[in-house]
Amino acid sequence: MPLFGKKAGEAKEKLTKGAAEAKEKLANEAAELKAAQEAKAAEVKAAAQAKIADAEKAKVIAEAKAAEIKAKAEAKIAEAAAKAEAEVKAAEEKAAELKAKVEAEVKEKSQYTLAVDGEWGKLTTITTQHILGVEEDGILGPVTTKAIQAKVGATADGDWGPLTTKAMQTFLGVTVDGIKGPETVKAWQTWCNKQL
Repeated sequence: MPLFGKKAGEAKEKLTKGAAEAKEKLANEAAELKAAQEAKAAEVKAAAQAKIADAEKAKVIAEAKAAEIKAKAEAKIAEAAAKAEAEVKAAEEKAAELKAKVEAEVKEKSQYTLAVDGEWGKLTTITTQHILGVEEDGILGPVTTKAIQAKVGATADGDWGPLTTKAMQTFLGVTVDGIKGPETVKAWQTWCNKQL
């Protein structure tokens, strides 16, 4: 083989070998670069998945907190509604009780209210007995007379005489003459009506 041909063959072999080494080097670098990129991508993906997991956890916590706040608010609303309902019921009961009391008082008052006519009749006696707290029998007897005498400041002996009438007239602020006439009876009837 001529020298030139041998040198050319060696050069070619050297070039082929160098190209193969360069190619292998490039392949290795490309593989390393690809591995680094894949590792970075995996790292980014893992970080993203961790953030997603954190976000989902935060969402679950937020939803639980919102549910707790809602439940507390609903409980407070229910409690306030129950309290308001109880207060309304109590007010209605109180109003009904007051109405019944007023109606009873009106009925009682109307039952005992006297016509101021100056005549001492059975109703005047019954109203007097009611006010003075003695038996309401409509009879102006000793028990009722004693109660009247005690009220007007007369001697409580159960006998109605001029002294009892004078004490009544003084008590009522009318003419003191000892006569149980229309003026005295009207004044007593007026006093009785004011006591009802």
